[in-house]
Amino acid sequence: MLRVNLSVTSLFPKILTTGLYIWTYYVTVTKVTILPYNVVFTISTVLSLTALYTYFQVINVGPGSTLDFPDLAIRNLHGVEIGAELPPEYLTQKSVTMKHDGRFRVCQTCKHWKPDRAHHCSSCEKCILKMDHHCPWFAECIGFANQKFFIQFLLYTTVYSTFILTVTSIQLFTWFHSGRYANEFINIPILQIWILAIVVTISMYIFSWFTIRQMVHNQTTIEMYGQRRYRREFEIRHGIQPSSDMNVFDLGTSGANWREVMGDSWVEWIFPMKTFRSQRSRHTLDEHGLYFRVNNSPSTLGFLQDSCLQDRLLRRVTPRSSLDIDDHQS
Repeated sequence: MLRVNLSVTSLFPKILTTGLYIWTYYVTVTKVTILPYNVVFTISTVLSLTALYTYFQVINVGPGSTLDFPDLAIRNLHGVEIGAELPPEYLTQKSVTMKHDGRFRVCQTCKHWKPDRAHHCSSCEKCILKMDHHCPWFAECIGFANQKFFIQFLLYTTVYSTFILTVTSIQLFTWFHSGRYANEFINIPILQIWILAIVVTISMYIFSWFTIRQMVHNQTTIEMYGQRRYRREFEIRHGIQPSSDMNVFDLGTSGANWREVMGDSWVEWIFPMKTFRSQRSRHTLDEHGLYFRVNNSPSTLGFLQDSCLQDRLLRRVTPRSSLDIDDHQS
């Protein structure tokens, strides 16, 4: 029964999304007459197919998981707790976020070491690399590997819904302004996708703005909420507001953060493809979500060190097993 429920949960958003695209495409191509047919057909076809392709790329590529890397597997959790088992060297050298007691992060459920920005998803039942959120519209997590495709899907869908809204609005306005409403019923399919386009376009603009804003700060949704908590803790400990430079993964400029995810050229930004950087690094450990470039500014690193020191001091007062302590994120 559980497997059936999981299948329905996974299939429903895919069927719904595909169905909405097919329906809106069909109505637009067959019912919109205010533009030449070839123009409507070409624009609708290119936008809808590109958006759908990117949608399924988000799912097929997946976010990336610690389970994809056998060297992250933990042989003995007790050995980890007593310090007899350590993570791979690339984690010990390049990780910047630790547990509250200063040890490297582990997942007891997956029994794997957790790189920076990785989190366990209870829906996917595995740890996700650079996890942003679990998206019900994909029945999949958005993480390191599929973040670029996710952002492109949002942008393509925003453009597509804006196009649908524009042509259907003109179509309905022309019908009303010409006085045809006096002896001709309104085109119901056009009215339906016009209403849908209003809702979707507004939603997509808001969500695209939020997602891109997070990306140009090189911050995931999980990290955004974590930053709020750490700001409160910092203010309580020091009695002052912390500086805005608290994100160690923020590379300093919006352009640098954009290129970190979307690639270095406009070709990578526009087309749903993996970045050239990731393709060049496919035989190495770089560009796999196991470690990240960081901001080495004194204020950022100072805040990180201060947070770690304060947490370690608190843990010495109330010691617990390192495996039972929540993750400390920067």
